Amino acid sequence: MSCQNILVWLPSPMGDAVMATPALRCIRNLFENDKIFFCANDTVAQVLADSPFADEWITIKSHCPFAIASELKKHNFDTAILFKNSFASALAVFLAGVKTRIGYARDGRGIFLTEKLFPPKIGLFRYKPLSALDYYLAVASWLGADVLDRKLELSVNEEDKKAVIEKFGEKLNGRNPFVILVPGGAFGPSKIWPEERFAQTADFLIEKFSANVFVSVSPVKEEIQIAEKICSNAKHPIVNLGENPVTLGQLKALFPFAELVITNDTGPRHIAIALGRKIITLFGPNNPVWTENNYPNEVKIIADVPCAPCDKPVCKKDKHYCMESITANIVCQTAEKFLAGSKKTDDFAEISLNFTVRSDFVDCFSRLGLENIDDVFNFAQGKSLTKPNLASFRERIVFDTQNPTATLFLKRYQNIPKLIQLKNRLARRKKISMMACDNQPAEELRKLGINTPRTIAFGEQWQELFEKRSFIITEKIPDASSLEENLPLERENFIENLAAFVRKFHDTGFRHRDLYLCHIFCDSKTNFTLIDLNRVFKPLLFSKKYLIKDLAQLYYSAPGNSVTEADWLKFFLAYWQKDKLSKQDELLIKKIKSKARKMAKHDKKHNRTAPFEKQP
Repeated sequence: MSCQNILVWLPSPMGDAVMATPALRCIRNLFENDKIFFCANDTVAQVLADSPFADEWITIKSHCPFAIASELKKHNFDTAILFKNSFASALAVFLAGVKTRIGYARDGRGIFLTEKLFPPKIGLFRYKPLSALDYYLAVASWLGADVLDRKLELSVNEEDKKAVIEKFGEKLNGRNPFVILVPGGAFGPSKIWPEERFAQTADFLIEKFSANVFVSVSPVKEEIQIAEKICSNAKHPIVNLGENPVTLGQLKALFPFAELVITNDTGPRHIAIALGRKIITLFGPNNPVWTENNYPNEVKIIADVPCAPCDKPVCKKDKHYCMESITANIVCQTAEKFLAGSKKTDDFAEISLNFTVRSDFVDCFSRLGLENIDDVFNFAQGKSLTKPNLASFRERIVFDTQNPTATLFLKRYQNIPKLIQLKNRLARRKKISMMACDNQPAEELRKLGINTPRTIAFGEQWQELFEKRSFIITEKIPDASSLEENLPLERENFIENLAAFVRKFHDTGFRHRDLYLCHIFCDSKTNFTLIDLNRVFKPLLFSKKYLIKDLAQLYYSAPGNSVTEADWLKFFLAYWQKDKLSKQDELLIKKIKSKARKMAKHDKKHNRTAPFEKQP
């Protein structure tokens, strides 16, 4: 068959359209010299827009077959191939005067078709379960196409890829497994797995693999609420695409970053398969045969209950037996098998003398020209964070990397005064570089359960007894801000959680000596991270003195116009784990406040106002 203008009318469900891509590829190859138009709704057009199978697109805006026919007439189509099963689509191409009209004769529309295929049936009224992939390939085969290639196929637009990297770059870092949860389902609520189980699965992946977890839902009220429930039930932060919406093109661009997709039997499942992702699909009411594609990297977890599959969009039972029979435990076990070996290690590689880099950043640093300690001290990219009052031997730079995508902070130390080096040795009771003053307590505190910035690279160089220079590169804390920038006092139990964190830090025996709010970061789930660890140490003597200093710095840096004395009482009660303060506690609080006032006097000499002093 030879045609000039060919119309291919795509199915409306997103998943069906993706499952039609093997047939579309076959048709493109068969009619490589002819002009092919794809006709589809806006959703399908966005998902398949970058695929190479069509010459032009017609996006359907109307449901009226007469209006659609009027639009189609403009193109003088010789042939219409209907993958869409509706009565209206067959009527529209008939009214448009298309000479050859090919499609399945079903639902009374056969009278409008010139070339008819008949779907297999069980008895008179029920259609036999048949994979949509084979259903559409049968049309291509009938046309005479070679249909051996059954692989689903989608293309990703580079602009969409750039957009998601810009928006979510830190989460797509290549070090932590990136997992997408798809908890919705346009078919109906019967195929939706319980929100709390998605939340349990997310927590497992975060705790076990340090995964970055996204929840993807369509922009409809019901699915947005599902995503909100998952995020509120989870103990750890999850990126909610219901609150951070992306276009369908950008969603498609996000999937190639995913190491695993966990989904109900819904449209994005097929996007994941077409883009070669590992996938776990949860089947309840739907018969898996309808969407079978023999994809090797998919595990189907199928409800084993007497009433399934029923293929009904709404469950009529007193309990949602099928989806509730799928436990979070079985999903987590399956995910663990998929991600085995994906948990990134903290292995370091010494790539040159005095230069050690986390293994997953070696190639990245090489591309940046960072291959030895000289390169680090000559590095001029990024943005300088050096402040006027920062000691001259310290320098700070922030810069971004790609593959892995990250924001990194570089601290460089050189020409360190010998007196400062001797003080560091005295406090730490050993010979130690400025870099190690940052890195060693960070590593030890992490082992003790205190979050600290992740070290990416470090190095030091000595000149006889004294340090010549050293550096440390750490990673930006994801989704967090300092308490100086954002002090969420209204957040439930925030003050108690902060007090517990500070106490836990002090219980390690360490003292910070710079424990201002700007050095404590907090994320949306009230997880705290301690930064700027260069002065952190374990005092042999005067431990209580340094504890008072830490708490005084915290008190000093809290804004007096928003943090009340009642807030501080709540803090100290939680810090000492008491219901009522003792006389000794009250005396200690007086010392803390006295120390803060002394710090404020120093500020006044320099015409500065201490944060804790109420502003007029």
